[in-house]
Amino acid sequence: MNRLGPTPLDKRWIWTAFAGFILFLFIQVFPITGQLFSMNTEQVMTRSEAENKALDLAVSRFGIQQGEVVKTTVTHLSDSETTGYLSKHDLFDAYEKQWSKHTPTDVYAVEIRLESGNPSGKLLLYLNMETGDLVAWEHDGNRVVPSMDQTQGLSDVKLAAYALQYASFWGVQPDEWKWDGYSAEKGIVKFSSSGAGIGESKLWLKIAVPEGFDVLVSSFPPWQGGSVTYGVDLPEAFTSYLHDQEKWSTRLSVFGFILPQILLFLLAIIYTGTHGGHSSYRRGIFLSVLFFVLYAGLTYNMIPGLRAGTWEAGVGSADKINLIVSLVTYAAMALLTYFSAVGGDGLWKSMGRSLWPRWRESGYGNAVLRSMREGYFLAFILLGAQSFILLVLEKSLGSFSSSDATQSMYNMSIPWLLPLLAWCAGISEELQSRLFGIGLFRKWFVGGARKLLGREPSSRTAILLTTVAIIPPGLLWALGHVGYAIYPVYTRIIELVIMSFLFGWFMLRFGIITVIFAHVTLDAILMGMQMMFDGLPGDFIGGVFSLLMPGLVGIVIWWLHGVIRGKEASPNQ
Repeated sequence: MNRLGPTPLDKRWIWTAFAGFILFLFIQVFPITGQLFSMNTEQVMTRSEAENKALDLAVSRFGIQQGEVVKTTVTHLSDSETTGYLSKHDLFDAYEKQWSKHTPTDVYAVEIRLESGNPSGKLLLYLNMETGDLVAWEHDGNRVVPSMDQTQGLSDVKLAAYALQYASFWGVQPDEWKWDGYSAEKGIVKFSSSGAGIGESKLWLKIAVPEGFDVLVSSFPPWQGGSVTYGVDLPEAFTSYLHDQEKWSTRLSVFGFILPQILLFLLAIIYTGTHGGHSSYRRGIFLSVLFFVLYAGLTYNMIPGLRAGTWEAGVGSADKINLIVSLVTYAAMALLTYFSAVGGDGLWKSMGRSLWPRWRESGYGNAVLRSMREGYFLAFILLGAQSFILLVLEKSLGSFSSSDATQSMYNMSIPWLLPLLAWCAGISEELQSRLFGIGLFRKWFVGGARKLLGREPSSRTAILLTTVAIIPPGLLWALGHVGYAIYPVYTRIIELVIMSFLFGWFMLRFGIITVIFAHVTLDAILMGMQMMFDGLPGDFIGGVFSLLMPGLVGIVIWWLHGVIRGKEASPNQ
């Protein structure tokens, strides 16, 4: 099916796209913008601004000299459990009023590595992302806890007062905390907030007082081995629920996605060999290489995000290890994308369908231009459907989302590169799940019906079997997204299995290029909206660019095809 002519889009599609756009605005966009306008929001510091602020604090508050600093890293960290709790119980307004300024759930963690000697190790400064204020800190060196002669004989009340006196040097208000316990082994005093909690959650404060502290002397109290940190005590039922959900997410990812993905890889290689004659082995090379190059660059851009993931998991892998593991993974995905392209194109052509025009065809540029235009309309249909599905799941299942620092804009060296991720997803997922996945199962189902009936199945049966063939790759695609911070974990499975029917239908109706553009445009719009309201300077313009990017790419391909094919047609000019 090569639709190389200028066939106009049916008005019913346009009206459906308009309805989808309205649903998207009212369900997803307006509630977010309304919350932003109702809150007293400030611009968020850039990573470089956070680094400079932390170094200034290291000098002014900790007495560290510039020459003692070996290396600094900046990582956005987010308390995903607390964010999930606030989201589930609709408590963000209370959080903004009570906690966001002095004990925010999202911080810049600036790690200042110090030269060996005294002090050694690393000093972690946690900064308010908007104001740059120091909200917590800890020194991860050879911890020197209070000596026995400092604390021996102190009552619990006096011991707590001793710790709060130390913490007051770092901005803690002693009257806002009450003693909650003491661990002599770790030398840490724990407090709970004396103020009101949010829902069933309460703030806690932990203080480690290093040896040598004297409340009567020193404007520079000792900090080597000390810490002043905070967090949130959440209801045990909620944290247990999240942990169970994460276990299910891991199981579903391994047994429902990774292992079947390996099998799909092998099948793609086999069908490339058996059906490559119906296609071309050059098919998909450019897109697969483009996928890897984009993901490699984006992975390098997202090193702080990788660091945040291992940090929160308690693994703490080095940046180089995170980068190497990611690149190897994406190289394998690029190979799967290539074999899916060749094998999928060959499968469909062996069944009498051509869903992918080729560059050498004279109308290819016009086909891409039309696919880009159709992709925008279909993306609005998809956005509306997704918004409606998520709204229904929220109301029926109590679905809620949490934060994920690994995907954060604030963990990107160059946030403007985020929209390129839309092309990685659109290229790989559509070639793997739609072109090859649906083609593979349709081949099996229709072929099985042919053998069972002893003849070609009727057109109605073929249509039914084609529809059923959308389910297995759609389920595999959905299971690949259960790692997102949306709960319960089966929320995304339900959502994306339903969405897979739309993607599959669009590919069969309009072809693979159109559905790639639709997928890319869908993601680019969501990413653009995220950029517009992330608070980083200049990102609003980046968000606008993200919305326009699929259209610009379509126009460039159309222009390049006309220029290059024109020169090939007139070699003597």
